[in-house]
Amino acid sequence: MTLISDEQFTEFFRPYANNLEGFYQAAYWTLSDELIKELIRRHLGAKPGYRILDAGGGTGRWALWMAAELGVRVTVADKSEAMLDQARRNLAARGSTGQPVELLHCDLHDAPQLPSDHFDAVTATYGVLSFLDAPPTVFETLYRVMKPGAIGLLMSHSLSTALGSKLSRDLASPDELRDLAETSIVRWAPGVPPLRVYTAVELENLACTAGFAVDGVFGVTTLVMPGSQDFGYPYEEISPISRALEDPQFFRRALDLELEASERPGWAERGVNLMIKVRKPGGGS
Repeated sequence: MTLISDEQFTEFFRPYANNLEGFYQAAYWTLSDELIKELIRRHLGAKPGYRILDAGGGTGRWALWMAAELGVRVTVADKSEAMLDQARRNLAARGSTGQPVELLHCDLHDAPQLPSDHFDAVTATYGVLSFLDAPPTVFETLYRVMKPGAIGLLMSHSLSTALGSKLSRDLASPDELRDLAETSIVRWAPGVPPLRVYTAVELENLACTAGFAVDGVFGVTTLVMPGSQDFGYPYEEISPISRALEDPQFFRRALDLELEASERPGWAERGVNLMIKVRKPGGGS
């Protein structure tokens, strides 16, 4: 099944690439980022010099952060030329400091450019898995390119949040709610392509079928819920939660609570996004 046509994909990411940093006018996304960063620090197991694949890494902002923070070498693999063009600009602005970041235009469904048993770890942040036509094929690709013992932290949008938002925020029709529950495909707005949403169990099944061991699933975020305004960049107004998160003390306490919640078994399903931790068996781990 083709979820998103090539034309839809291109038309969505062309303006998105240029506007991405503007989303951070809403502090909810800064909180979400900080939670992801801490989960990467705690769970990716990256050591200086490691080769990291940033699958669907887009504009390179996560690659640049990992290269600077963790001292790793990152390959950004993305299907969107517009996102990679922005990544080139971001890399040029960084200059020659830090570990190298490579940019690779490819489709993760079929990526012969990515060598087998090569990467020490893999990341895929936010909704990368939600844009896939054939999720099992991409999990197979990621398994192939990871070294034995390598860790992956892979993210998607969650079914529970999609259903909750459609029920409570959008007051969706019974037909739309039934279709979402049956297909796990959400349609947010006319300009946004249809997206896959997952449960934790569905992600675990995809990972295990590809050969991975699953070491956990985390919710990002599970307690702090974004306001409807946080999805409407350019923002006409800031949501109450994003306004509250502009207070550093409130932000810090919210982040601490989110980190505590990430360790609670079964709480991942509350998440706006899901992050699954996978491990390729072998490698002495």
